[in-house]
Amino acid sequence: MERNRMQSPVGTEGLVAGNLKDSVRTYERALIIDALKVNANDKRKVAKLLGISLSSLYRKLRELSIEDLDECEKHEGEHAAELNAALN
Repeated sequence: MERNRMQSPVGTEGLVAGNLKDSVRTYERALIIDALKVNANDKRKVAKLLGISLSSLYRKLRELSIEDLDECEKHEGEHAAELNAALN
């Protein structure tokens, strides 16, 4: 059985972090958020796509502080606004 492959999550190109654990955490978080967006927040589909159990996905959502998809988009918008304000 061949799994669908996803492109690199947005914003992870050239990723540099303090250590491997932080880099993996950042990449994993971005990958899960992108998968949730692409699959309309359908956690069963996301777990299957990522090749993990649904319970593992829920554990990762807790560990990586990923809230409901609507909340993630709201926070991303807030961070973008803060960045734009800082640059202007």
